[in-house]
Amino acid sequence: MFLVELVMQGVRGIRELARLRFQSGFNLVAAGNESGKTTAVDAVQRLLFPNSDPSAMNALISRHTPDSSRGALVVCSDEGAYYRVIQDFSKRAVNLSKYNSASKEFSLLHKDWEQARQFMDGLTTEVSEGDYARIFLLRREQTADGGGCPASVPAATQLQPAKTAIPAGRTSVAGQAKAAELREMLRKAEEAADADYRYQAAKLALAEIKKKLSSLEEIEQKKAEIETSLAELKGCEHLPENLLELIDEHERRQSQKLAEADDLNKELEVLQMQYASVPAMNILIDKLFISGVAVGVLSLLAGMFVLTAEYGQYFYIGLLLALVLVAAALYNGSRKNAHRRIVKQDIEALEKDLAELEKRFAQESAAVTIHMRAAGAATAAELKERSENFRYFSSLRDDLEEQRQRILGNATAEALREEYARDQEEAAKLEQAARAIAQNNIDTYSIRQDIERLEGETSPAAAAWDFGAREQDAPVSIAAPAAGQGGILAELSVARRVGGIETETLIPAVEAAAQRNISAVTNGKYVRIEVGQDGEPVVHTRDNERLSYRDLSHGTKALVTFCLRTGLVEAIVGKRRLPFVLDDALAGFDHARQQAACQILRALGTKTQVILFTSNPSLKAAGDAAAELK
Repeated sequence: MFLVELVMQGVRGIRELARLRFQSGFNLVAAGNESGKTTAVDAVQRLLFPNSDPSAMNALISRHTPDSSRGALVVCSDEGAYYRVIQDFSKRAVNLSKYNSASKEFSLLHKDWEQARQFMDGLTTEVSEGDYARIFLLRREQTADGGGCPASVPAATQLQPAKTAIPAGRTSVAGQAKAAELREMLRKAEEAADADYRYQAAKLALAEIKKKLSSLEEIEQKKAEIETSLAELKGCEHLPENLLELIDEHERRQSQKLAEADDLNKELEVLQMQYASVPAMNILIDKLFISGVAVGVLSLLAGMFVLTAEYGQYFYIGLLLALVLVAAALYNGSRKNAHRRIVKQDIEALEKDLAELEKRFAQESAAVTIHMRAAGAATAAELKERSENFRYFSSLRDDLEEQRQRILGNATAEALREEYARDQEEAAKLEQAARAIAQNNIDTYSIRQDIERLEGETSPAAAAWDFGAREQDAPVSIAAPAAGQGGILAELSVARRVGGIETETLIPAVEAAAQRNISAVTNGKYVRIEVGQDGEPVVHTRDNERLSYRDLSHGTKALVTFCLRTGLVEAIVGKRRLPFVLDDALAGFDHARQQAACQILRALGTKTQVILFTSNPSLKAAGDAAAELK
């Protein structure tokens, strides 16, 4: 199994989305101090071993965004299947899915903690979290304090090796030839596996780019719809920020104006009724006036043609009566016309007040009226609605643009399409290359075991040791260390248990690898490491000087710890091929030794996945799978 991708967001001090991609061999992740190296290592451990216990996740929850702390890990199983486990550390949720090559998506498998844990146990070959941390995690503090190798070990955990003579010519030529043949098969199998991985990784990258392009197309479509809506609301783009306050004030004034206008209209209605009830007076059709004229005319006619001198006084009486009637008609008409004029004046005054009210309201609401005309709104309510719609669509457009920028990063959509086209061609070539050597893609574990067995049989170092407890020819096992017991014995005990490797095979393999490593990293100053009879490492110099672990300098202890751990991982990699993760474990070395240690890790990366988190980016060499954590 190896790690393909780690994604973190809101994990401890990592606020923004952080994504790290790995390959099956050696990987170098450069990050400055306080950039999240230990956080990434802890996240890998937590994601590989799902645990719903809050105490297991609380340390990963961000102080800045405690409600959104989550991580995701994509792993490739030994069968070549891709799985993704997502854990929400804040909400205590887990999601385990499998990559479906047909649909190009991850399909949900489990959302239950127990089922996810059981499934991940299968991927990690039943290695417990504690055992994994003991063997496959090497942290800076472990090399800084020498890995915790004890000064003395209880008798129950001691190994009693005894040297025996090796007859000359014990090595098997046939065994060496068989081992060489198996190594060639292993090389081809690893080439086939790496070719298939590169193809699968290319497909994953292609699927991710395709997903980005689909998202971009969807975003562009939504943006086009939003732009159409914004075009209809174009007049709203220059509306002031305090528009809602202006509209509220406008509506308050409008309510006040309506109330005052209602009072004035009621008064105006009463006056208009009064005005209508007092019709305009026309003296010519007034009854009194007509009567006075009629009496006057009759009096004149009577005086001229009818009345004699004896009745002449009636003529004057008739004229007087006619004058009285006409005068009464004139008086009555003048009174009615005067009342009508007063009512008319009151009506005109009220109408003037109404006009002044409208004018004052128009002046006070001039700003809102201007904004209404600019936005094409007929009412303040419509203006408010259009303004809110404009802000809503503008917010959607900004969100879509933010999503677009998050998808593209510093690239452009055209560059992403070109990258997709290039990746398609590369994936096709990788598929062709993987198919060409697919027949070599066989099980490497059994081959590694056979090689180790043959090398153990033909190795002089292996033949020279004969471990015994009560007698020299009786092998002993490594006893489990006491609680809190540290050092190489505890790690050997774990390695023997999880790898199922016998002690007489494990220790020589660890010592041989550690010997090769320390010789390389010290440029031949130290040429050999022994586990030691009491579990305390012993180092041999090129001058045949034998130095106990307690006599070594602080820096040399760190080197011994590194060499023993890498040797231990190399010894069991055929049985348990799990990612070996180092958390800035080379920080205490000088630059030359850091470079040499990286070479050791690169060689180990040909057998299993190695991920080195380091604060020294200059350790990157040509051909390294490198990433950066910011």
